[in-house]
Amino acid sequence: MFYKKELLENMSQGARLKFIRVIENLELDDVAKYMGYSSNKSIREWENNSKSPDATILKRLAEIYGVSIDAIKKYDFVDPIDEIYYPMWLEEQYPYYQFQLPDRFKCSAYNLNVQNGINEWLKMGEKRENYEITD
Repeated sequence: MFYKKELLENMSQGARLKFIRVIENLELDDVAKYMGYSSNKSIREWENNSKSPDATILKRLAEIYGVSIDAIKKYDFVDPIDEIYYPMWLEEQYPYYQFQLPDRFKCSAYNLNVQNGINEWLKMGEKRENYEITD
């Protein structure tokens, strides 16, 4: 049995929603049923970026997909977490993407914790490159 990794079309919210749904092996109708909708029209509109789910819906989608809301929200890059999730998504698509945190996030205690998390992430990348772990 072979597993073909789904490709992320782009970094839009809709593409990320579709990517996660497919990875979780869920059909549009499965998500619609879980959300209590009679059709999958809304889910299709979110995935096509013609509409965007509100905060309440995002929370429910995060639950069904088993991800953080930060992974599926629209990025405005005002919140430093957006600066982190964006390259993580790039690394998801391109496993050898060179992940670097912008210098402006290296000052505060909060950012130090973020930097420590990033360093752990980078160590995992090194382990993958050394075949100690797999993708």
